[in-house]
Amino acid sequence: MTEGMPPSECGPCFPPPGRATPAEVAGLATRCLEDPMLQAVLGTLDSYAVVLNPQRQILAANPALLQALPGSDALGCQGSRLGEALGCVHASKGPDGCGSSRACTRCGALLAMLACQETRQTTTGECLMSTQREGRWQAMEYAVRAHPITVADHSLTLLTLQDISSKKRREALEKIFIHDLRDSLQGLQGSTMMLQAAGADAPMVAERILNLTSRLSATVECQARLMLAESGELVPDLHSVSPDRVLDELFHALSADQGARLVRISSASGGSLIRTDSEILCRVLSKMALNALEALPLGGQARIWHERRAGRAAFVVQNPGCMPPEVADRVFQRSFSTKAGPGRGLGTYAMKLLGETILGGRVGFTTSWEDGTRFFIELPGDA
Repeated sequence: MTEGMPPSECGPCFPPPGRATPAEVAGLATRCLEDPMLQAVLGTLDSYAVVLNPQRQILAANPALLQALPGSDALGCQGSRLGEALGCVHASKGPDGCGSSRACTRCGALLAMLACQETRQTTTGECLMSTQREGRWQAMEYAVRAHPITVADHSLTLLTLQDISSKKRREALEKIFIHDLRDSLQGLQGSTMMLQAAGADAPMVAERILNLTSRLSATVECQARLMLAESGELVPDLHSVSPDRVLDELFHALSADQGARLVRISSASGGSLIRTDSEILCRVLSKMALNALEALPLGGQARIWHERRAGRAAFVVQNPGCMPPEVADRVFQRSFSTKAGPGRGLGTYAMKLLGETILGGRVGFTTSWEDGTRFFIELPGDA
């Protein structure tokens, strides 16, 4: 058994381009349907499973996968590739569809398929997949296994995908919660020791303790909301609020050092109100701001402002850096981070989940050396 890695002989054509004709797909699909052993295997698998031809097109799928797809997709998945069937956001970005975009070169499922085809050995890996289906964005994580099979003298691949999203989510949430809890408790312990010291400035230390407990409470609330959002149970409290009031709340939540490095730009968009959940929106903007601040060079500053885009309210956070392509392709995937340490990889994922799934807006970014990196959220409507 080998770990998924790109075949060494694919060269600049990785992965090999081209697809089988509809007639060729239909013929092989019929052979798969007529193979009793293969049908028995597909029927017993609880995880998603597909049979793929050498061009990585779906010939057959097990009931678990077909039931997970909307009706029209279930009927039309034959001949498509995996990312196209599952709604991967990168599936249509390459010249040959799924498997041909820049982001696809790091796809764990694709690497497992190609390694299995090259070595004819069972290959395993993990796949992080951002999907967009029926207007809902999701970050999925799968344990993948590609196994070589032969049907009517044709070399095919049986690919299984076990959904490990809940496991990965729980691990990530536990790490970030424990990490933040430890930091807050250490701060509280240090402040308590200061109170015990002779000549301590009691009012100043008391204020520090109050700030630390408030931050700890906010951390617990944020994690609870993120878990509710992922399960679809978080209901936003919609009300009318001014964009300036939202930014006031954001800067109040930041530390003094963070606020000093984040420049608030005056807006010419006027004082029109927006209808949203200001607390959740503030969480989104906070994660955008912290993400921008962490990317700053020593002595650098980030900027934040609100504006109007085609009649919609939008907030923008900018830092002067430019993301490399390999980072830009994966920036919203849960558990992906360019920074080491526990509790990483949830900030950009959380802003996407809360901003789109809960608030109904659009969260995205642009990055270039000319304009820097700008994360934004466009809200769905006004008050």
